[in-house]
Amino acid sequence: MHWVLVANGNMPAINIVRRLETVDRWIGVDGGCRILDAWHILPDLVIGDMDSVPTALLNQYKKEHIPTLMYPSVKDETDLELALNLALDSSPSRITILGALGDRLDHTLANVLLLSRCLEHGVPAKIMDDQQSIYLVDSYLELTGKPGDLFSLMPVKETITGVTLSGLQYPLKNATLAFSSPQGLSNIFTSSQVVVQIQKGMALVFHQYAG
Repeated sequence: MHWVLVANGNMPAINIVRRLETVDRWIGVDGGCRILDAWHILPDLVIGDMDSVPTALLNQYKKEHIPTLMYPSVKDETDLELALNLALDSSPSRITILGALGDRLDHTLANVLLLSRCLEHGVPAKIMDDQQSIYLVDSYLELTGKPGDLFSLMPVKETITGVTLSGLQYPLKNATLAFSSPQGLSNIFTSSQVVVQIQKGMALVFHQYAG
């Protein structure tokens, strides 16, 4: 099942929904419910401390009998972390996270690093907004795009080895990239498919749409 978690970050345009494959479960993560409401999409479940959800919207969900998991505002986990844990416990086939990027860099980085939970569970996952998709990869990833799309790869935590990139203007074969190296930035799609292979280590992959 494809779970889509909608968090309380910057609101993507409705056009982003067209980029999604079939969605089996829409999860409203606290203030992310406002995004779903703007898109006229009813969530299958609402989760969070509800400090960013209008009371009128919560009342509407109650009338629609939409399950709501409410947590205290003082807690160790973020609302998105709670939603992701719930999704992973349900053994989804893949997870997409919307509304995870915003003006606060600390929140954005925390949300991006949550993708590591999906890696640990072997569940394909990505964060999306209007301009890009973000992945965390430790072995193999295939991307579908179009020539002219931008591609960046950034090592996480440590040097990565055995890096092979194909379908790009600047391919790599069995390369080593240091944690602090910007070598993987601003590459360009030359075909509709890009393949990423990493033998050891972990990297963030950014796929920016050309238009």
